[in-house]
Amino acid sequence: MLLIVVTAIIAFMVVVPVGRLIISSLQEGHPAFPDGWTLQNYSYALSQPNFIETLGRTFWIAAAGTALSLIWAVGMAFLVERTDMPLRNLAWAIIIIPMAMPGILFAMGWALLLSPNSGALNVVLRAVLSPLGYTSNVGPINIFSISGLIFLDSIRGVTTIFLMVVGSFRMMDPTLEEAAMVSKASRLQTFMKVTLPALMPAILAAGMYSFILSMESFEAALAVGLPGGVFVLSTMIYFTTRVQAPIDYGLAAVYGVLFMLLMIGLLYVYRRMIRHSERYTTVTGKGFRPRVISIGRWRYAALGAVGFYFLISTALPFAILLWTSLLPSYRAPSLEALGLVSFQNFVKVFSSPELTETVWNTLVLMLLTATATMALAFVVSWLIVRKHGSAVVTGALDFMVFMPLAVPGIVVATALMVAFLTPPLSFSGIYGTIWIVALGLAISYLPFCTRLMNGAIVQIHKELEQAAYVSGATVFQAMIRITLPLLFPAFAAGWIWVAVHTLRAFAIPLMLSSRDNKVFAVFLWENWEQYAPNAAAMGVVLIIFLIPLTLLLRRFISQLSRQQG
Repeated sequence: MLLIVVTAIIAFMVVVPVGRLIISSLQEGHPAFPDGWTLQNYSYALSQPNFIETLGRTFWIAAAGTALSLIWAVGMAFLVERTDMPLRNLAWAIIIIPMAMPGILFAMGWALLLSPNSGALNVVLRAVLSPLGYTSNVGPINIFSISGLIFLDSIRGVTTIFLMVVGSFRMMDPTLEEAAMVSKASRLQTFMKVTLPALMPAILAAGMYSFILSMESFEAALAVGLPGGVFVLSTMIYFTTRVQAPIDYGLAAVYGVLFMLLMIGLLYVYRRMIRHSERYTTVTGKGFRPRVISIGRWRYAALGAVGFYFLISTALPFAILLWTSLLPSYRAPSLEALGLVSFQNFVKVFSSPELTETVWNTLVLMLLTATATMALAFVVSWLIVRKHGSAVVTGALDFMVFMPLAVPGIVVATALMVAFLTPPLSFSGIYGTIWIVALGLAISYLPFCTRLMNGAIVQIHKELEQAAYVSGATVFQAMIRITLPLLFPAFAAGWIWVAVHTLRAFAIPLMLSSRDNKVFAVFLWENWEQYAPNAAAMGVVLIIFLIPLTLLLRRFISQLSRQQG
């Protein structure tokens, strides 16, 4: 009975909105009052030169950004885990701190740093280049460009890839490298010809996963790409449903369906890449210790490289946001502007009558999304791992909870928008409330959370639950009193992960926002469009609040890793 109920819930969350999106892509007019069936939406979308151009641009930005992210992340993972670089624990921490900066704030920070006219770094560069003959009052760098989006994407992708590959560097059998060294290979030759090939499946899988996330990227594309006229697939959907007049739901649904099909193809490639990774296994037991490689005089240069990443990923964007938050209007840092510094923007933000309701909505959304997502993920994973029910049903359930990984957040929001604007779901009254935002976020986070729970539940032998049954406990009591306490570190890590990402979430809340369900990210964006210093003040407060949560998440991840080890 539990399996049937849970499968029905997942089907409602995943299949119904996606199905309604597909139906709307084949209809004319408003989804609530369609004018009939048609293929015109598809023929129009595919015949537009800007669609093909946007598709190619989206691929290029994601591919170039991912390639640069891989170089950064793999290099830092090697330095942190396999070398004698000083302060490696500190380096570990500062590499994951960028997770505390929401993507929209990161993009806003770099927009202020490298805007062609008044960007702080551009002002400095013009002063430096002036003696060399550079006389323009614009540039020399324009962040509102394709190269600007690639730069931002390459920085944001590093932490994800680092977390995915760092464990492989830690667990690699060092005898392979020692054999190469005995054969008179240099350290560089050993790294390039032994270490990298041995870890290539993990590196390629992490790169492919990061590429998928880059394809879905929305925040930088909106804050930096849109002002420069650089459209990607995600911003095309946003523009069609939220900006242009009249709104074209049919065309937006087509873009969503095509985007989803593209991501399903990429996800299939990703699954194929990780399916046979065991062929590259080099660790078969615990009787080894990873070899720490001495890099001699390069030790502090390596630490400097990690510090430079922290500078461009966190310190500079945060510093310019903080500077802007202290001024009546944005201007590049200078001694003259220093006399205008005050805390008036913070006072204005905290005294705003709208802020109280927005913060309350945000906290409710965080608690609701994190608790509901992890509770559902725990039950789903327990049913899948313990194989309660037929293999066909549990297999279908596993497929449905993994499927949202192939559906970008902007498409999830579009699907929910269309589904809850049409009967019978329009009668539920959910559209325009905090519930629909929580539903969208839960759908997006469910794949990660179920995979986390799967790995934790596998480690708990079912004999413990069977002993509880013999003692008269029900299935529910065994799950709550036996299984859940034993895997609590994983559950808590997942809960904090969802909470942090809910506070950072932007695409789904922005697409599904209304006057009654506005959350902090949407309120911040509205202020950014109207008055940048207010938005900067809000962003500074949000980042300061998120940093402890991110470090707490790192602690739970470390605890979980020790238990799994």
